[in-house]
Amino acid sequence: MSSNIQLFIYFLFLLFICNLNGEFTPNTADFNSYGVKIAMNEFVFIEVHNDYDPPVFLIQFAPYNYVSSFSQCFISFPNALDHYIYTVTIAKNQTQFFFAGELINDRNGTFVGVGIYNNLSTTCNTKYSFSIQYFYNYEHQDYYIIDVESKGRFAYGFSNTFMFIFDSHNTSVLNLWNANETWPHNTFIPHAIDLADTYGLIAGFIHNPTNTTAAVYLPMIYLINFNSSNNRPIIVDQYEPNGTIGTWQYLLINSDADTYSAKYDMSVSINEFGNILVGMQFINRVFLFSVNRININKLNFLSRNTNGRSIGNGKGVAWLDNGIAAIIVNTYSLTYEWSSSEIYLYDIQNYGYNSNSTPLSIFPNSHQTVPLSLSLVFINIVSSPSSLALLDNLGNVLIINPTPSGYFPTIKDTGSMPIFTVPHICLPGTYKNQSGIHDCILCPTGTKNPGNSSLQCISCLSGSFCPLGSVNDVSHSALETIMQATAYPTSPESTIFDEILIQNMFNIGSGHCLLVSPLFWTLIVAGIAIIIIIIMVVLKNCVNHPRSQRIRNILKWFFKHTDLIGEGELWFGGLASFAVIVLVSFAYSFSNNFLKQYPIETSSDSHFACDLSLRNAKFQTNIQSLSIPVKEGVQKMFDLLDNQTFYLNIEFVNTLIDCDVISLQALFGTKWSPIRWINCTNQNSILSLSIQLPYHHISVQVLLAATQTIGGLRIGLSAAGEDIEPYDLEDLNFYQSFFKQGETLGQNLPVALDITKVINETNAMIGEESNFDGIFIPTFVVDINSLFLTQDQYVRSTSTLTTLTIVISETPYYVKNLQQPIAKRSEIIFHNILFTIVCLEIFGLLFLLYKLFFRPLLNLRLPQYTTKNNKKKLHHEPEITDMSCAF
Repeated sequence: MSSNIQLFIYFLFLLFICNLNGEFTPNTADFNSYGVKIAMNEFVFIEVHNDYDPPVFLIQFAPYNYVSSFSQCFISFPNALDHYIYTVTIAKNQTQFFFAGELINDRNGTFVGVGIYNNLSTTCNTKYSFSIQYFYNYEHQDYYIIDVESKGRFAYGFSNTFMFIFDSHNTSVLNLWNANETWPHNTFIPHAIDLADTYGLIAGFIHNPTNTTAAVYLPMIYLINFNSSNNRPIIVDQYEPNGTIGTWQYLLINSDADTYSAKYDMSVSINEFGNILVGMQFINRVFLFSVNRININKLNFLSRNTNGRSIGNGKGVAWLDNGIAAIIVNTYSLTYEWSSSEIYLYDIQNYGYNSNSTPLSIFPNSHQTVPLSLSLVFINIVSSPSSLALLDNLGNVLIINPTPSGYFPTIKDTGSMPIFTVPHICLPGTYKNQSGIHDCILCPTGTKNPGNSSLQCISCLSGSFCPLGSVNDVSHSALETIMQATAYPTSPESTIFDEILIQNMFNIGSGHCLLVSPLFWTLIVAGIAIIIIIIMVVLKNCVNHPRSQRIRNILKWFFKHTDLIGEGELWFGGLASFAVIVLVSFAYSFSNNFLKQYPIETSSDSHFACDLSLRNAKFQTNIQSLSIPVKEGVQKMFDLLDNQTFYLNIEFVNTLIDCDVISLQALFGTKWSPIRWINCTNQNSILSLSIQLPYHHISVQVLLAATQTIGGLRIGLSAAGEDIEPYDLEDLNFYQSFFKQGETLGQNLPVALDITKVINETNAMIGEESNFDGIFIPTFVVDINSLFLTQDQYVRSTSTLTTLTIVISETPYYVKNLQQPIAKRSEIIFHNILFTIVCLEIFGLLFLLYKLFFRPLLNLRLPQYTTKNNKKKLHHEPEITDMSCAF
């Protein structure tokens, strides 16, 4: 009876053991679960396929290309049914690899194994022999990770409950112990590991031991080295990457971090210099640490990279040669819905690493696209470290091989797995001066690569247009902007002819203004008159010779007959009349020349006036709605403009793109339809297009199926004019250039071009019929910053097309300019007569004042002079009344 009870208890114990892991039923087709399913070094690449039953290893031997014979095997280990492999790993310079996992399908147990390479074998089935250790006294582990130390002998396994050392030289023994003997926090759940020569780093979660935050589980990083006597790992330092207070990361609870979820995947990679990358995608951060490889006791935090409010940054990390790092930057929503996947390559050794770092290159990009055989969802990367293997969520693999200087890896998709890259020479405008898997970079501003200088860009000629990514020396004249629109003149300060006449008659300046000043020459004549008056006074009062008196009398007779002011009454009125004649003559001359200064199109400089810009024209400018009816003359000008045939001219400057990669389409209604160009050439690295437009209002797209660089852009419209009196339709020929020094043209180029009718009406000098001329003037609506890319932005661009979209539309208003003469001929004649009369009347008034006031005062103040003068008259002093008596 007791023996039966013992057997029953033993049976229950076995049943309990068998059911410890019996509920573990993973999705064997999910490559994103329970660990890294790929491993790689310089000799061999291994991928685990749990989607086979039994599971198999895809073994790809180096060199990683399409030409190596007998380079690939699919191998399964003996008795592999009901085995699920969590992860696979391999050390540098080794051919043997390790793997670990659990039994499934109602079987219990955890296992670790090694595949040992047989270099004498010639068939896949015998290439590897396998040794596996099982242990059954631990329950199912959602997180169970392994890695191998650099010499390739010992594999280390870690979980929340156990640890082990698996010696590939003695596979019959498994050094296994409870994890709480090693972990400082017995709740630690390891998620990722990488081992170097004498140390390693493990990242995972611990249960929150305090109430300082709301998080149930907190991320933790342990630095380990190894006990020299038993090779067991020892925790020597730790780092808690907690979120900063106030950030969204700080508010994360992580309540389910103890149960496997791909959201909580972490990644660790150590390079030969002691630098360590740790990716924690659930907080969207990648951390950079360093250790002293001689004295490994402290983990030094250097920096971190954060990629905004999303999940996915650091999904996978891997160091490559020369201090370059590859990082999977996925974008998931906070509910872990995938959006995009990219691989960023950073030159951390030379440029450091933080949130502001510029990637060396990004995959995929405009000329390194994802092949059809590869999914867009990236889940893991490993390095050899010269090559990089990328695993997608469907189990497909891309191996990116390093290329020499002057070349970049391009993808050759044959449909088989893995997919390998092959070298491709750097595109014109780019270069690469070191080997590696990264892309070529743009030639700096002032340098170029026409296609034959992929190792190092060469300097451009001084003064040439040579922006970022240049392919040739291009003259700056190729970027000339031609604008036909000029500012319409404004009316002068005075548009009243009387004011203009008075201002010019009585103005004295210097230089040219002095020479054309009527007042100046009038004063000259007045000065001569004063000299004559002085002479007359001298002859009368200081010289008693009869001949002098005769001369004086002759002059008085002459000047009395030229007296226009006093009508011959006063001899000095004749002198004043000469000044009046000079002033009036200048007025007539000025008026005649001023009359000819209309319209401004046929006028030249006004040398007759002080102001050379003086014109007989006044102007009006206004904006009017096209919906308002217009008079007949304006409507005829509208008709000519509306019937003008437009040619859209586009020039892509400093590029080697050719016409055979260009396609055109225009928007007709709601449908894009192909159209053709009438001319396309590429001369001197300028790609020129001319397109006849069917309508004035139209949207045109220029699609360039090429990834080569473009330095600048030039857009214009041209159209033939027409001259039908009195209507003159101007030729249309304008260009607008777009370029930005230090940047290159982008792939998405939106340009809005608004055209506005401008009608110029010129009133006739004689008659009522006006002359009209019209032209369209352009207004480009462009955000210049959105058209061009910096080096950083270019690296991040992924489009394989350059799309220029030009939307041409007419404004709902037009500009109406009106030119009118300030004064017509009849008005000028009238005002000149009026000016003459005014001048005579003003001088007459002065002489009247002289007779009424000045002369009586003179007689009162100088009675002797008056008496003497009267005596002369009594003695009948002869006066010359006839010119014949004077001689």
